[in-house]
Amino acid sequence: MAAQLYKTHTGQLFHAGSIVIINVGLPARGKTHGSRSLIRYMNWLGVKSKSFHMGQYRRRLYGPDISAEYFDLGNDDMSEKRSHAEDSCIDDIIEYLTEGSGQLAIFDASNLRADRRRYIYERFESKQIRPLFVEYICENEKIVEENIRKVKITSPDYVTMDADSAVRDFKERIKRMEPYYQTIEDGDLSYIKLYNVGEHIIVNNIRGYLQSRVVFYLMNLHISDRTIYLARSGESSNEGSYKADAPLSDEGHRYAKNLHDAILRRTKERAAETLRKTGVDNTNKTLKVWTSTHVKSYQTAEYFITYDNFPVRRRMLLKGLNPGICENLTLAEVKEKFPDEYHAYLRDPYHHRYSRAESYHDVS
Repeated sequence: MAAQLYKTHTGQLFHAGSIVIINVGLPARGKTHGSRSLIRYMNWLGVKSKSFHMGQYRRRLYGPDISAEYFDLGNDDMSEKRSHAEDSCIDDIIEYLTEGSGQLAIFDASNLRADRRRYIYERFESKQIRPLFVEYICENEKIVEENIRKVKITSPDYVTMDADSAVRDFKERIKRMEPYYQTIEDGDLSYIKLYNVGEHIIVNNIRGYLQSRVVFYLMNLHISDRTIYLARSGESSNEGSYKADAPLSDEGHRYAKNLHDAILRRTKERAAETLRKTGVDNTNKTLKVWTSTHVKSYQTAEYFITYDNFPVRRRMLLKGLNPGICENLTLAEVKEKFPDEYHAYLRDPYHHRYSRAESYHDVS
């Protein structure tokens, strides 16, 4: 459970400071996916965070039809353009972390050359912003190919191209960049090396709470395609009570059976759609079902065991919030009986906790 940290007058968590995560790695290795996912997680923890994507700055300055020579790091004619786009992005990150009340930012770019990384490091250090490098290394060509076909060819750079032409063009970009890729070897830097999207991870000079949370999250990161379905449990025989932990009612069992049928039908439809659009066959993927430890939740999932023998796992963290003194009360009844508590909840629904109850932050 992540404990809430004290805040300064700026809104920052005082003993963490400002952090910039600097991505490193060739395209299609999961950098942008990892960045977006990490930003969602950090904001959920209460850390004001934002990702700055280098491609957006390039397109804003030079348009989507920039010459392929732009991606050749040995092309000196394009060096000034690349540096201008990168410096524009860095300037915005510094402003966000020093004047915009942000606490964590991600510089989402390739950053392949060691000398350029040292320059970036020194710029942030001069502003008392702590740099953390995250290098995405993928040696599995199947993952790279899948990432190109599912993500990269849908970028604004390829809106006018068919899929096969976009794939060829993107691979050509990677080919131009590969000779200039230098892996991180500076032992004085704080860095994380992520191999094959979590298969293997190396950390160096990790300091403080926020950097440790980044490591924890990236250890559980993946970029392989998957769909998550969220469903409520079926109705129990004592629906209003949290403590009773009652089993499913007859109506609850009918719902559970219908839920099973609907999910299985939808997974088959999505697999067929993915195969048609990308050529990737997901028909053999096994559905995994997670439930809370409540009786009605597990009984709702039992149909996936009975009919299909799918694995079903119970997780304490999926239990509903303990309502405390508000058990068996509707929201209108809570407002009437505990008006001060009700209005405190409206002001801060994430952190507010009714007496003997849990808050959303408690389970974060």
